Amino acid sequence: MRNNNPLLLSDISSVILIDEATVEIRIDQDIDFELDDAIRMNQIIQEIGASRILYHLTIFGNRTAPSKQARTYSLSEIGSRFKKAEAIVVQSLSQKMVFNFMINAEHPSVRTKLFTDRDNARKWLQSLNV
Repeated sequence: MRNNNPLLLSDISSVILIDEATVEIRIDQDIDFELDDAIRMNQIIQEIGASRILYHLTIFGNRTAPSKQARTYSLSEIGSRFKKAEAIVVQSLSQKMVFNFMINAEHPSVRTKLFTDRDNARKWLQSLNV
């Protein structure tokens, strides 16, 4: 079941199933990404993924980062219940610092890696899906 129509989340992001195993999440630039947004995104991913556990390709727009509460939720087992692994793509050095801290200090419940290039992130996810 393939769905190429993005579903919008509060006009700040889109979620699309890019293949049978991977969902791409794009979060707009200059957004305060809060806990409610993270919860709603999980609901959308559950819906378009038919409750399957998928690889997540999450692309944050410039100057956007999740709040502490959104990070805590996203890294938790409940926030990761539909993730096999996550590749996070960032645009700036400040984002890279926040997400490196998040990955190294807050310990995601699924395998998570940071990238600055979407294609490299996608290749990494594909290498896990062998």
